[in-house]
Amino acid sequence: MAGSPDDAPTAPTIDLQQSTTENLIDLVLGRPGVATNLLGSLGGLPTLARFTPIALTERFGLTLEEATRLLAALELGRRGLHREMTTVSCSDDVAAWARPRIGHLTHEEMWLIALDGQSGVRGARMISRGGLHSLALRTSDVLRAGLEMAASGFVMVHNHPSGNPTPTKEDIVFTQQVLQAGDLVGMPLLDHVVVTSSGQYSNIVVRPE
Repeated sequence: MAGSPDDAPTAPTIDLQQSTTENLIDLVLGRPGVATNLLGSLGGLPTLARFTPIALTERFGLTLEEATRLLAALELGRRGLHREMTTVSCSDDVAAWARPRIGHLTHEEMWLIALDGQSGVRGARMISRGGLHSLALRTSDVLRAGLEMAASGFVMVHNHPSGNPTPTKEDIVFTQQVLQAGDLVGMPLLDHVVVTSSGQYSNIVVRPE
């Protein structure tokens, strides 16, 4: 005679919030003991998140399905930290918005945040993707994106994969070029923020007193 539903075996309840990082990774992979080797070799999740699925398979012997599943779980965690930004009042707002989106990347990305006359966010758009140390970007690329989003003013934000938030000489020169061009068309640049995976950030003062 078939048993009742109450007789069916149940999986043990796991307290995810109290689980170690190693246990969580093993749960995602369904293969106990793998996480210790992963984290021991890489030093932590931020470094793990920089790998591609193929790189994980080559270095740690994961299957492509396992590697993809693990990185998908990390990406979901990052997206859960994404905050929607309705207004920009300071550089902290921009950094908090940008860090989970681009701070962890191994390549540089430049984003433009278009603002209305009351510092409300009209929209955000990636305007350039580059390599480890640089971006190929023209002043006209920035202004075109801002005009297409009907920005009254705008903010730029990009990441430094090196982990050093200090603006480069090229960052500063380009910021000043965009500032001057924006003023000419009546669409002022209000801030330029540089974020990193560590949480550190800097901003380039665009209108020194």
